[in-house]
Amino acid sequence: MTNTNAPQVSTGIAALRRAAFRPVLLLLTGFLVVSAAMIAVLVAMVVNHASVDTAIWIRCSLVLASAVVLLLIAASAARGSRAAWIRLRIISPIVVVAVIVIVSIPGFLPDWVRLEQAVCGLLVLPAAIIVNLPRMGRLFPKAVSSATA
Repeated sequence: MTNTNAPQVSTGIAALRRAAFRPVLLLLTGFLVVSAAMIAVLVAMVVNHASVDTAIWIRCSLVLASAVVLLLIAASAARGSRAAWIRLRIISPIVVVAVIVIVSIPGFLPDWVRLEQAVCGLLVLPAAIIVNLPRMGRLFPKAVSSATA
């Protein structure tokens, strides 16, 4: 006799997981858009013969790369990868702390870049909080090993 409830239960958890990750994916997509827009601004500045400091290029490129990585990891977690969820729980707060440190260093970046970086941090912060909530952990139950089953 087969258990017909098993697929329904896993489908129910998958739907709950997708719904729980919707705001995270939206916030991280916003992070990606803001980061990509900043690179576009830097390119436009260079095309118009403005000087852009190397530190700004490096910082903004790293922020864009972190946005891509976080969004890819979040998408994988939303599809049910427990490992991706754990990575996201670790990396997203690190990104927030890195942004806070960079923004708080006086004179390191121009104010307009610091503002963009702060906006990025404000987009990642709620995502970092959401993925670390206990209710998210319930959507990623630990696998039962065959030795204990």
